Amino acid sequence: MSRASAWPLSPRAARVFYNAADAWLGAEAAGRDLVAELGPLPEPARRRLERALWWLEWSPRLALRSRRGLSWLPREERRAWLDRLARRGPFRRAALRVRAAVQDAAKPAAPARRA
Repeated sequence: MSRASAWPLSPRAARVFYNAADAWLGAEAAGRDLVAELGPLPEPARRRLERALWWLEWSPRLALRSRRGLSWLPREERRAWLDRLARRGPFRRAALRVRAAVQDAAKPAAPARRA
């Protein structure tokens, strides 16, 4: 069994994903395991998402905004930071990639169709 099929993201990437989902979705993310809801990702997509999450985690430090990473910012500050990154700047692509993954994971499961 490959690592990708065992769990969609590494523990570090999952922490950043949960915090990004908490910032963007708020109460909708509470009590849900959104990383598990991502489902299995193809290896290239998983690597791209983990790289984007790494950039987002480090972005406050790289921009000299904070001494700690994104995951340690308060929720409202995290949301404002992520929204700003998604609008413009060098981390725009990473923020948009993560936002799309959060929205995909947050979609309700489609009801099973009867044959």
